[in-house]
Amino acid sequence: MLPITSIFASLATVMYIVLAFRIIAIRRSQRISLGTGSDPRLETRIRQHGNFSEYVPLTLILMGLAELQGASTLLMILLGLALLAGRIAHVVGLEMMARPIGLKLRTFGVLTCFAVLIILVITLLAIALF
Repeated sequence: MLPITSIFASLATVMYIVLAFRIIAIRRSQRISLGTGSDPRLETRIRQHGNFSEYVPLTLILMGLAELQGASTLLMILLGLALLAGRIAHVVGLEMMARPIGLKLRTFGVLTCFAVLIILVITLLAIALF
């Protein structure tokens, strides 16, 4: 029974698929089957997808554990929203790195993701130890 984690895992999966299709679109149009073919757009999209793949699964596992342990519903919803907002900001920021706002969005995305992870760790440790 993990309704909140299930909702955010589902939304994250939709985002994951969208990121994958964005890579496929460039691969098909540029006929690049492996690697980046020195295409900077493809390299960016691969990193957007890769970064998502590196951080979201662990975050969702921690969210599920926290929800199972009885963490506050409001906290779980806020963390799920922050996770998605941070991942979207990171994707948009990487896409816009040539502009000053790109670095700001990317940084916001990274810091938001780390904050969510840290809050989940503290929450789980607090539940387990106290």
